[in-house]
Amino acid sequence: MLDKPPKVTGIGGIFFKSENPESIREWYHANLGLAIDEYGSQFEFRNVNRPEEINYLQWNPFNMDTEYFKPSKKRVYDKLSSSEY
Repeated sequence: MLDKPPKVTGIGGIFFKSENPESIREWYHANLGLAIDEYGSQFEFRNVNRPEEINYLQWNPFNMDTEYFKPSKKRVYDKLSSSEY
């Protein structure tokens, strides 16, 4: 165990922009088995230092024109080409 508390205690989510987020959601559901809802997919995991603690991570693609990421100007692309989904 570490003597100091960790600087990062968790990741709240994986969010990215996509030209077709619905197709990405469908691909991840069909090919990777993710349970998808209107907010994407939620992953449950345990804290390694406190196994009794349950944490959650949210995965969700957004439309390219979303304002969710403002004020960031960075552009993020998903790795799937249009021929893959």
